[in-house]
Amino acid sequence: MKRLITLIIAILLLASLASASFADPVAGDITFVRKTKGSDDVAPAFFPHWVHRVKFKCYVCHNKTVGFIMKAGSTPIDMDAIEDGKFCGECHKGKPAFAVNFETCNRCHRK
Repeated sequence: MKRLITLIIAILLLASLASASFADPVAGDITFVRKTKGSDDVAPAFFPHWVHRVKFKCYVCHNKTVGFIMKAGSTPIDMDAIEDGKFCGECHKGKPAFAVNFETCNRCHRK
């Protein structure tokens, strides 16, 4: 019985974390304004900062290796860099987080 209760709690916790990545923006979340030609065709990328911040300390992303600078708008990010494993691509390559590819576009780019 105790194992069943623990399993149910774990499932509920995972479900809440999964739905949090599609939650409405809150203070601290970031919507990246697109500046490239043809950018009207693709929704801007949305970064749920606090979903990530719950799991990681600031220095995990804000360091010389990953490259995020602590000033909004100061890090030029594009899909080529992400696909090369830079910025978001440091983690979003299948492990530890979902891979960035055509099937996962809407996980970041949403209206």
